[in-house]
Amino acid sequence: MMRACVVGGGPAGLVTTKTLTAAGIEVDCHEMSSAIGGHWVIDNPNGRSAAYASLETNTTRKMSRLSDFEMPSDWPEFPGHDRVRTWFESYVDAFGFRDRIRLKSEVVSAKPLDPTGFRVEVRDADGRVTHQDYDALLACTGSYWACRMPEIGGDFQGRLIHAQNYRGPEWPVSVKGKRVVVVGTGNTGCELACEIADAGAERVLLSARSGTWIMPKTVDGRPAAASAPMVHPLDPVPKALRLLPNAWRERLFARLGERMFHRLFGERMRRFEELGLPPPPTSPLAKRASVCDPLLDALESGRVVARPSIERLDGDSVEFADGTREQADLVLCATGYHLRYPYLDKAVADTRDDDLTLFLGTLHPTRHDLFIVGVSRPTGAFWPIAEVHAQIAAALLSGRYALPSQSAIDRRVKPILSGQSFNPALYGLAVR
Repeated sequence: MMRACVVGGGPAGLVTTKTLTAAGIEVDCHEMSSAIGGHWVIDNPNGRSAAYASLETNTTRKMSRLSDFEMPSDWPEFPGHDRVRTWFESYVDAFGFRDRIRLKSEVVSAKPLDPTGFRVEVRDADGRVTHQDYDALLACTGSYWACRMPEIGGDFQGRLIHAQNYRGPEWPVSVKGKRVVVVGTGNTGCELACEIADAGAERVLLSARSGTWIMPKTVDGRPAAASAPMVHPLDPVPKALRLLPNAWRERLFARLGERMFHRLFGERMRRFEELGLPPPPTSPLAKRASVCDPLLDALESGRVVARPSIERLDGDSVEFADGTREQADLVLCATGYHLRYPYLDKAVADTRDDDLTLFLGTLHPTRHDLFIVGVSRPTGAFWPIAEVHAQIAAALLSGRYALPSQSAIDRRVKPILSGQSFNPALYGLAVR
């Protein structure tokens, strides 16, 4: 029987373990923590969770659903981290694969065998190391754990921390009465700047090096994406688009999407510019948009003040690129994460540029026994895309899908993070 090693027991690892098990593949899911759920377990014992107390999803229940498992209809549209963790726990029990998960089991290395397969070195909670051979390896450890700190010159007398270490306005330091600089306008930076301002900080500055489209989460009390079509890999695609070659429909949909974004949110983005944020990219799909409701009001009221990138730190002050200086007690860097797979050799997965080039968004171009699952840039939720990745792996490993020629694979490989954001429904259609 085909044996597969799944590395990581977060959302991507769980959907992969379930999908492969259902396809008749023998699976071991190794999770270094004592808990499943990954990023959504606040203070995860593995030390890698970036969850904070107020964290909730930025995609609706409909967008976030799995193909055969939805969130309860009486839950909020944007569930908090505690509900997300509960949902994944119930997912494991609903499909009965908890026995495939090895907790406190850290994959130290995975060495490729010749011609296929991997020898996996595993360390348990007592430090014992064992080696096991597998026919395939599925790397499901995600891209939200290896902190990326900005390179800022100078010395700082205050606290300089990454957002991964933030849990709330009281931890790791109370922000009340403090002067705080939040660096970065991704989802986390926008949300935390507003939260810190509302928690009684004396002054909150939001520092941005480049522009980002900042979308509303709700409009008139309803999720902004409530009526949007094609937000999930299983959503129907109009016939006119289905008839086009994949590359054509992607270009056409991107063009139509850009026009819609400018029509609906162009004025909103101009207001952000007037309030001091850098102009966003011309294409809303050029980088993943941020989703934050309270930021515009916080900037307009002065509770949060926009600033350019930080030039240097100097004692109790921060100097910005425009020459202005501000006193600060805390600099909170919501500056993202590196893509890292420390258990894989760089010859197999070189992520020094924080990206990988893969086939169908998941398969290694030449090692057809290695899958990177759950790392992507959809315009919707990550979990359904991870499930599609797992379905590709299950189809290939079980023999239901035969790969095209190597030359065809080489022509169709793409970077998974540096390209434009993609539509989930078009991706699902292309894979099917």
